Amino acid sequence: MNETFTVRSKADDPSTEIASRKTLEEAKAVACENAVYGCRVCDENGRTVFCPYTELQSDILREAKYVTDYVRENGFTYGDAPVNPAFNRDAKLVSCDRLVDWVMFRVGFTNQVERQGMVVFHPTEKERDLPGWCELQGFERIENAGDLIPGDIIFTRPCTSSQGVVYPGHTFIFAGFAGDGVNSYRYDCGKNERIQSVQPSCEPLNDFMFAYRPSK
Repeated sequence: MNETFTVRSKADDPSTEIASRKTLEEAKAVACENAVYGCRVCDENGRTVFCPYTELQSDILREAKYVTDYVRENGFTYGDAPVNPAFNRDAKLVSCDRLVDWVMFRVGFTNQVERQGMVVFHPTEKERDLPGWCELQGFERIENAGDLIPGDIIFTRPCTSSQGVVYPGHTFIFAGFAGDGVNSYRYDCGKNERIQSVQPSCEPLNDFMFAYRPSK
């Protein structure tokens, strides 16, 4: 009996299947073409047999796609959510940092503050400062943009506080280099136009400061 290989974004969820192929090599090619959505190849028992990236990387991309589709389809707008939307979405507000919070919650990093959530910069509370929270999780800090891999949490747009502290003004989830030497893919809820768009977008990576690489 010939085995069929399926391409899914979630191994144990047949509803996430986008294709089936008769050979593993054909299925691998489809998964790689759709790697920005977190796709992987599964056997007939729903076990992952190939993933373009690590499973955590692919899970982050899958959940970033889910969240950006959700906020677009449910009429969210840009704003400072009073409650971390990973916990409660009634306000229908999202932002660059709250997107990252929500995605990381969905892949298992649930030790987050509920009030407002982690913000791109907080001067005094490390558990509410998103880079500080990444450090508390033990994530690896990446200083060189050329070392980025899909699933990394990127911080850009340096700002300076009145006390002279340099901090990031923006964050998003990196989804891979485009291959043209200029553009890269990203999941980003930094403004209404992004929230209302189909993601990931493909654009230049400007004003890079640093990134954190999630790990479990």
